[in-house]
Amino acid sequence: MLVAMGEAWFAVLPDSDAALGAAQALNACAPQVVCHPSGRPWLVGGWSAEDVRMATAGSTQVAVIGCCPVTAADLSSRIEQVRKVGDLDRLAGELPGSAHLVASVAGKVRVQGSVSGVRRVFSTRLAGATVATDRADLLAWLTRAGLDEQRLAVRLISPLLPHPLADQSCWRGVEALPADHYLLIDGDGTSRAVRWWRAPDPVVPLAEGAPAVRQALATAVEARVRAGGTISADLSGGMDSTSLCFLAAGRGATLITATWGQADPGSDDAVWAERAAAELEGAERLFMGHDELPAMYAGLRQASAEVEEPYRWVRTQARLAFLAGLLAGRGSQLHLAGHGGDEIFSLPPSYLHTLVRTHPWIAVNHLRGHRALRRWPLMGTARALWDHRCYAEWLTAAAKSLASPPPPRHIPFCAWGPPLRLPPWVTSEAVSAARDWLRQAASAAEPLAREPGQHEALQYARVAGRAARQASRVMARAGLRLAVPYLDDRVIEACLAVRMHERSTPWRYKPLLAEAVRGVVPRALLGRATKGVFDADAYAGLCRHRGELIDLFDEPVLARLGLVKADALRAVFLGPHPFTSSLIALDPTLACEVWLRALGALDRSTSPVESGAAP
Repeated sequence: MLVAMGEAWFAVLPDSDAALGAAQALNACAPQVVCHPSGRPWLVGGWSAEDVRMATAGSTQVAVIGCCPVTAADLSSRIEQVRKVGDLDRLAGELPGSAHLVASVAGKVRVQGSVSGVRRVFSTRLAGATVATDRADLLAWLTRAGLDEQRLAVRLISPLLPHPLADQSCWRGVEALPADHYLLIDGDGTSRAVRWWRAPDPVVPLAEGAPAVRQALATAVEARVRAGGTISADLSGGMDSTSLCFLAAGRGATLITATWGQADPGSDDAVWAERAAAELEGAERLFMGHDELPAMYAGLRQASAEVEEPYRWVRTQARLAFLAGLLAGRGSQLHLAGHGGDEIFSLPPSYLHTLVRTHPWIAVNHLRGHRALRRWPLMGTARALWDHRCYAEWLTAAAKSLASPPPPRHIPFCAWGPPLRLPPWVTSEAVSAARDWLRQAASAAEPLAREPGQHEALQYARVAGRAARQASRVMARAGLRLAVPYLDDRVIEACLAVRMHERSTPWRYKPLLAEAVRGVVPRALLGRATKGVFDADAYAGLCRHRGELIDLFDEPVLARLGLVKADALRAVFLGPHPFTSSLIALDPTLACEVWLRALGALDRSTSPVESGAAP
């Protein structure tokens, strides 16, 4: 559970004497301290100078922590007119890159992360005051917080954890800030969450939106490569990674492209990656054959999983760590990945729910294409489009059907998300606990956007953001930083502003991205209509490591907590899996079990910072 030396972390304290006790508790593991204009401790932690820009104007002090191409002088000029924390909304809505924004304004404190969840904020009460950090495990250690076992039951849901449950911490007393809010800490040490960001209305035509997306992407990539040196980037052959490679090439940094081989002999990813590599002048190419890579599900017993929360990509963690070590050994200091591209440039079928009401003739055309591609039955499609439930009603219905059999594979769902299910190996107690949490959430839940398609797009972007946040720490152990430009706030905003039926269509693959990078990426590479998948890799890894998986669940921690039935779970590894949906349902259980074992191996008497435990 080691991380790279010098990995950044921070904690934020209110501007009051009530925070002095919390500051004293943090001083034991905080090599750096920055004070409020009043002289009281404000920011404590450990960070490198390149990760933090600070500015002061009168009684306002601001810190931008992370990747953001803003200078201290520019930041200083932007905050000259700030008189209250709400005045920072404009600054927060303009900063490019991916960073936390922390401010001290006239005795009040504002702390916020990123819209995608790549940058998160957690808080708790410590020594009588609210303390905010970018690390849930640090707060859990400071307060000796216990696990919330009921929330673990919710995390066994697949295919995703719905909003707002996905924002919740697994630790009792440690609160996770919703990604579209900032935390406002008053002078007396109390706090509240304030929503400052909303998804844009999808009204911009493709012709107008594509240049804005191109500019946002170019700025996002430039923010990462401007320092020069050696960087690396995924080059899978897909449009997302290919576009990032061409945006990064020729900008002053030495580029290494990394391509993974696949177990599926029918995948054409490698062919398209080869074509792209031939057009990238001066880039070094690294190709890793399928047999050279750790198999999926490798090393789960030894996986040093993140201790902040279960890691949903845990079955590929050994492969990710292997890649990071290989690239770091070649001199790469930063790795560009296309995570988030699928989520913001493609839309789930729920966009049709809005389209049939706003542009019915266009909807007929789209429905014809989707029905042909996905074999949707006519009546099932009609029922899905007729679904008028609000988000709270949808969540309530999802709670009722958690233990129901999986729905038919070719039935579309055009409400607020895919059908939510708990796997058959969970206990009745786990089902009851998960239902309670969903019903409680439904009582006050609001969607992330007014349109179901827009809501789902943003929800999937946050799923990718949280996973990328944890993947970045896996790679950091090898000394390699991970960057995911598609999940920058300004990129997400530019994409979500485009009309949904123009950024996703059954007749063309990712039209918004294709138009945004036209002229940057060679035309021949923008015409790909296929997409490789890693289903064969999953089957091969399951076959190779079946014995280890059975051994891992011989005495599962989840069973001791009363959440799963060990016998039923072990039987899963011995049975057939005709569709990968059953493996997807297994991922959350694997993630939770590996996470619990990692916590059991962690010495809770030692700070995660001092011990080098994953932040």
